[in-house]
Amino acid sequence: MAKLRKTPKKIFAAAAVTLMFFIVGLAFYNRQPVLIISDRQFNLIYGEQRALITRLVTQARLFRPVKQVLIGEKAGADLVSLAAQSAAKAPYCALFPYRYYEGAVYYAREMPHIPVAVLGGAGQKAPDGVIFITTDVETDLYRAGRCAAILAQPAADDAPAETKSRIMVLQRKTLAEDQRQIFLQGAQDEGFTGIPTYLTPNSNYRPDEETAVIVMFGNGTRFLEDNEDALVILFSWMDPEIISSWVKMVFDDSLWALAIPAVEMARKGENGVLPSQPRLLDGRIESRELRRRLKKAAQ
Repeated sequence: MAKLRKTPKKIFAAAAVTLMFFIVGLAFYNRQPVLIISDRQFNLIYGEQRALITRLVTQARLFRPVKQVLIGEKAGADLVSLAAQSAAKAPYCALFPYRYYEGAVYYAREMPHIPVAVLGGAGQKAPDGVIFITTDVETDLYRAGRCAAILAQPAADDAPAETKSRIMVLQRKTLAEDQRQIFLQGAQDEGFTGIPTYLTPNSNYRPDEETAVIVMFGNGTRFLEDNEDALVILFSWMDPEIISSWVKMVFDDSLWALAIPAVEMARKGENGVLPSQPRLLDGRIESRELRRRLKKAAQ
């Protein structure tokens, strides 16, 4: 009889939990969605499964649906705008990568009541209805300098850092002097006393066996092949699953990585900067203490 008396309570509790989940789910899906415009080529580079997981995490943290709008790489501005409009009638905001800047402007004209943000556009004036969110290069350089110095520290305590642990910075284009100083300051704050070597992909270069760390902002396969023992900090959107084992740490400034703060900035309607999202690659740094220091330096 006792079991029979408890049964209605269990049923009631199960029904209450089910109802609660139903109400929460209904509230979630009734909220205005965030639109993120992308294309299949980017998804292949970023990793389709990674993009899916990131979207689910972003939805959970924003507590609203996030819709990825996939369009053709060469789609015109009108088609980009049409695809975004078809995805949702009244989205919370729409986020565009810079390669679809013209489509973002077209969309903003067609949907003037929707906050629109473009990731990119450094040094440009944003048109009406669109804001630019650019990468916080200075913060990234400082953090990368700190992390490079930590990775470059010699194994022997009595080995001079300036001769035994050199840092190479492979740039897409030559960094300005003040940017180099920011990177150097970060390295010096972690005890590095040498002078980093700055190269571009077209630089004349002789392999240097003393190079301990390479900070890469672009393609540099030949530099990796010439420095097989060097550890790599890579600024990239690429899926870590397909990145070389040389790479120990990634700084990601893609729209997916910055989606959550980008939504907040889009809603405020203010241009601004966001630092990249740093990530230590799983299983590639064995020392727990080293991982702890790198995570702290990358904050």
